[in-house]
Amino acid sequence: MSQHREHSPVHRSKVVRAHEADARLSEMGLSVANVRTSVTTGDDARRRVSVKFYPRNFPGVTMWAETLASLRRELLKTRQGWRIGQTGNYETVYSAQRNLAFAVVAGDKYTGIEGPRDPCLTRRRGPKTKERIERNAAYEQLALKLDLPLLAEEIPADEACSTWFLVVYADEDYIRMEVSLPVDIRKDGLVGEWVERIIIDPVPSSGAVAPIEPDEDSDDDGEPLVTRTA
Repeated sequence: MSQHREHSPVHRSKVVRAHEADARLSEMGLSVANVRTSVTTGDDARRRVSVKFYPRNFPGVTMWAETLASLRRELLKTRQGWRIGQTGNYETVYSAQRNLAFAVVAGDKYTGIEGPRDPCLTRRRGPKTKERIERNAAYEQLALKLDLPLLAEEIPADEACSTWFLVVYADEDYIRMEVSLPVDIRKDGLVGEWVERIIIDPVPSSGAVAPIEPDEDSDDDGEPLVTRTA
């Protein structure tokens, strides 16, 4: 699969609607409650630092870090083989047995809904995300029984898996979210093509901000990070 395929409506993803989300997530060892608890925990922590004394982007960084930390706690306490992944400073929670990892990222206004197009992430991605997405695409090809020399590599356990994104978007009244599997990066560097999107009912929130993940690498684009959504 090409790394830079043009985004097109022809390549729309499979969408699992909110009323079916729990059943689909349970196949992955996850639940709607895990996800909503994690996002709510992240937003609660964000509220505590949304005052003038903190740096302007700190609420978004806090939202990201606390959401991921809560998701890790939720999954590790099940004692079902979940581990903390940090190879290359790429932060995930993963299960080698399930061949799955989850990362937390910020999406645009089409996150968590069936809109006129699939969502995109709000920042151009660095090399570590690209590697993960290329590996996702390779695993998808493997499912189609295509030749996959890429999977012969010896790589750390937290990278040798499909990496799903918990995609989060905040507007004035709600935080919308979905758990989705990316497989391609567009020419503009934004992730916007997905195999599957699992939509989860939003949680109410006033004054929420988008999560801000730390830069993966010095060759990330360095664009301004806008934390508050319109």
